[in-house]
Amino acid sequence: MRSPNGTYETLMLALLALAAGFVAPFELAAQTSESNKGRQPEALKDTGVEYKLGQPVDPTILFRDEDNNSIAIGEFFDGKRPTLLSFNYSNCPGQCSVQLEKITMALRQIDFDPGKDFQIVSVSIDPNEQASRARQTKEKYTKLYNRPGTESGWHFLTGQKEDIKKLADQCGVKYKYIPHQKLFSHPPVFLLISPEGKIVRYIEGFDYISGTVKLALVDAAAGKIGSPLIFLTYVAGCFVYDETTGKYSMAAVGIMRLAGAATAIGLLILLVPYWFYRQPKAGAKTGGPADSNILNPDAPPAGVS
Repeated sequence: MRSPNGTYETLMLALLALAAGFVAPFELAAQTSESNKGRQPEALKDTGVEYKLGQPVDPTILFRDEDNNSIAIGEFFDGKRPTLLSFNYSNCPGQCSVQLEKITMALRQIDFDPGKDFQIVSVSIDPNEQASRARQTKEKYTKLYNRPGTESGWHFLTGQKEDIKKLADQCGVKYKYIPHQKLFSHPPVFLLISPEGKIVRYIEGFDYISGTVKLALVDAAAGKIGSPLIFLTYVAGCFVYDETTGKYSMAAVGIMRLAGAATAIGLLILLVPYWFYRQPKAGAKTGGPADSNILNPDAPPAGVS
């Protein structure tokens, strides 16, 4: 017959074994998590964005537009309007749709018009995509944008694998094809290209705030689009881009410059009329009889001939 002490020891051993079995999976999961820390998912390896601000884009790279016409990327760099450029593909299972829908909704909230103030260019990273498919994608997003008359500012391009890769490399956009999933892995990013064809700004992710997009377009156009007030705020440097937040913020120095200029203009508007009306009018007499005698002592008194 087992002693009370033996029964107690057996019970304690059973409880310890149960606790060990309960804790072990969590320790293993923690070790696995620690070992995977810093590792990038396989689908995201060799993809991402390398900033190449200020770099020119080769204008001779050829593509096909949604009507299957041959077009060089440089034809969008007309010296007048900036270009909002992205790399997508029409058969993307989800990411591209989210990206394009969100930028479309952001563009609906600003008063710049595609075709007039800027251009939107989406280059398909799928070399097998046909122009007819790109045309369907264009129709989808111009309908969502719902601003008739701006269709000429939207462009969905297809091209050869080498040409797509060349443009993407120049823009610092890294993507790859995953054969077993039959899809492309690529970063969600928009580039702002200057009217002369240089990379000005990157907007990454899916959080496209309309104010940020508008200021990025103004930045890319060097203040040449929008109202005179927008031009003044650009020249004064009232807004600066913060790379850490991906947003524009107000610069105190720029605001002070603009306020100083406004004060100077206001003073001129008030003082110029005052100075003008103080000046004696042409042909007006500036002095009475006393003045004449002072200037010419030998002249007879007033009223004496």
